[in-house]
Amino acid sequence: MTPAHLDRTPLTLVTGLDRTVSARIAHALAAPGTAIVSHDLRDVGRGRVTRSVHRIDLDGHDRFSLDDVELEHGCVSCTLRLDLLPLLRVLHREPGVARIVVALDPVVEPENVALEVRQTVVDVPGLAPAAAGDDVSLTHTVCGVDAGRWLDEATGDITLAEAGLSVDEDERTVAQVAVGQVRFADTVIVERADSTGGAWNLARLHAVLVRLAPGAGMRTLNSLQRLDTALMAGALGSGTRHSPHGVPRRPFDPLLAGRPDLDGDCGVELITVEAARPFHPERLHLALDALLDGVVTAQGRLWIAANPDDVLWLESAGGALGIRRVGRWLAASPEGTADPEHRAMAALHWDDVYGDRHSSVTVLCHRAAPDQIRAAFDDALVTDAELALGPDFLANLPSPFGTEHRDPCDDFESTDRSVQVDQTEGEDR
Repeated sequence: MTPAHLDRTPLTLVTGLDRTVSARIAHALAAPGTAIVSHDLRDVGRGRVTRSVHRIDLDGHDRFSLDDVELEHGCVSCTLRLDLLPLLRVLHREPGVARIVVALDPVVEPENVALEVRQTVVDVPGLAPAAAGDDVSLTHTVCGVDAGRWLDEATGDITLAEAGLSVDEDERTVAQVAVGQVRFADTVIVERADSTGGAWNLARLHAVLVRLAPGAGMRTLNSLQRLDTALMAGALGSGTRHSPHGVPRRPFDPLLAGRPDLDGDCGVELITVEAARPFHPERLHLALDALLDGVVTAQGRLWIAANPDDVLWLESAGGALGIRRVGRWLAASPEGTADPEHRAMAALHWDDVYGDRHSSVTVLCHRAAPDQIRAAFDDALVTDAELALGPDFLANLPSPFGTEHRDPCDDFESTDRSVQVDQTEGEDR
């Protein structure tokens, strides 16, 4: 019997902040038997999306369709669930389609698409309800990077709405999307390498990219070089098995997956912060400022004294940062279910008193001083004197962290933890 995944149609995502670069990459992926899909979301706020489908038949003949899609609710999620996911299921059943390429709009994060493909059940006339992942297999994500602009975009704090890329209600920053697109890539195509202002700036950009996506293949082109099918094929084959290959991250996956370089280069350095005692919530809140300037991105698991049973996930990009609850420590729910990766991580950090509770954060610096970041986190840990006061004292420390928090934020005033989530949710970061 043929394995089920071999019956699925291979799916490639093309992502990036520059839609022109994404279009060139998609064109370089065109081959007989390919369907190339794109959705232009620039008018999504008014409930209208322009969808294009370019089919290259097995005999090499081209067919192109352009349609306006009307949505009841104008948002990215509605576009995926009401149009793209059903379309993937339909294209899978077209006899001339051997591969699907989806060129994502600049505001779409590929990891979210991967989750939707895997999990979201959609209805298609004439078919039983199912997830698109039953029909297509996301095998590759290609990210296009404009060398002259990307690092500034990935380290700023402007929102997508302020940049004119999305609707006013979209509070995500350009940096969040830029970092997420590269991090989920299996191949990175760097274009306009001659627009960085010099060899050192290009080397610094490369130092960031290879630490952000260490398992990805990479090709760098200047303005006179053409991205063609042969070059694209070589780029797709240059990655490693350590890149995502369509698999979304989980909170207990290794933070240094892909074996990134931990040595500094052009002022860029990837550092780790580990702690075997909890953070004091108010001091940690102050320490987070160290991550909002001169840092490309930070991510990791936090143990906070006022949330002793909760695993909190920190993630930053440029000048924006978020913290959210992603589960419970095994020591707090020993009878609960956990995947093997979670249990393996717990075993590495197990303590006779605190169990698997610990903090582990990676920080990708490009201007910030690593020693200052480490010192800020060290100063935020609870002291021996505070530990001696016992778990009840620690659990009742005033805290700005509920189940979700974003920075920068207004000064924290309330010590009533029952209202913290309402105070932090929906803040414009």
